[in-house]
Amino acid sequence: MEALHPLAADADAPPEELALAQAECALTLGRLDGLLAGLTESEERLFCAGLLRAVLLSALAQAGFADAELRFNAWFAGIGRAPQETHLTPCSAYAVVRALLGELGHHPWEPLAETARTIAAAARFGAERQDAAEDAFTGEAIIAAIALVRRTVGAGDGPLPFPALARLNALLCQDPLFAPVERGLRTFSLGGRDVTIEQTAPRTPLWAVDAALGLLLALAGTWRHALPCPGAVTVEALQPHLWPAERAILVARSLHASVIRLSGLVADARARAALMREHLGHLRSSARAPQVWILLAGFAPLGLDQMASACGVSRRGTYAIGAALTAAGLARRTILKGKVLWVAEERPVAAAMRETGLPAAAPASPAFGAALGAFDAAMAEIDNLLARGRT
Repeated sequence: MEALHPLAADADAPPEELALAQAECALTLGRLDGLLAGLTESEERLFCAGLLRAVLLSALAQAGFADAELRFNAWFAGIGRAPQETHLTPCSAYAVVRALLGELGHHPWEPLAETARTIAAAARFGAERQDAAEDAFTGEAIIAAIALVRRTVGAGDGPLPFPALARLNALLCQDPLFAPVERGLRTFSLGGRDVTIEQTAPRTPLWAVDAALGLLLALAGTWRHALPCPGAVTVEALQPHLWPAERAILVARSLHASVIRLSGLVADARARAALMREHLGHLRSSARAPQVWILLAGFAPLGLDQMASACGVSRRGTYAIGAALTAAGLARRTILKGKVLWVAEERPVAAAMRETGLPAAAPASPAFGAALGAFDAAMAEIDNLLARGRT
């Protein structure tokens, strides 16, 4: 028996409730657009790294991989298996991640596209299999989602996206690729008797619509950048028993929750950028250590080979980067399953010492900072010489 939805009723929701939900959503949409306009370059890159992690984890969770967050870091580093497939998952986790990174690598906002390409280069995601049919399925999902989004925006809608969102959800309810699948029946033998139970329906690729939803907001004039909105499109809002206003309320609330999470990523990016300026501000502008720390803090721990792939440095260069980050108190070296990983440390060193009861370390002298900068410059020169030798 289908569970009773809390908004399901004999009459539609009152217009005041709908207006309040949409007003709250519109306010958060405008605030986020304003926040993004004021970001510095390093804050943008930190935000994009955090956004990509949120997009991938949300997509994997929506696709039915319940253990995605638990296994993600080790899987990304190539030292752990992929999230577990079940009867709910229509394709492998690798196919979902591959499709999203490929699509976002061509995003019109260059900071996001560059970050996606960097993470794709650094990724060591292991695949139990590489299935052309699964790649075709995920690619079709993204193409279909973009096509549906483009059909929904009307010329006379104005800057608020809610009329377009209503049309989008109506199309999703009718589309065989995205519409909710009915629960199935499973029969098995138990004690010599056949037992039939109702099981949860497989997931449809709504993660692809989340990735394309920013295009709707950009076409409507709500946002400057067509950012993905992880978790904004839900099966709950596509249930056929909902009244129009009930559905619109759920759509506004889920989008509001997604945008609040993105605003939190902006706050995190600003705090991390301030920490990075404080501890790495003495390095030259082309230094690689800040680039690596952005990935460590915003996305996931990195191995030495990943660091080299992401930043185009030699193995020796990764040691110099690790030394700079360790000296600044921004990263620590750990070994997991025989592989060296660098993990971000986001607390200032003095605060960490106070919490552990240990004496605070003396602040780095200007001479020490200059020495690190000179060492970093020398390593970069060695990398250039090696690159010329290879060509």
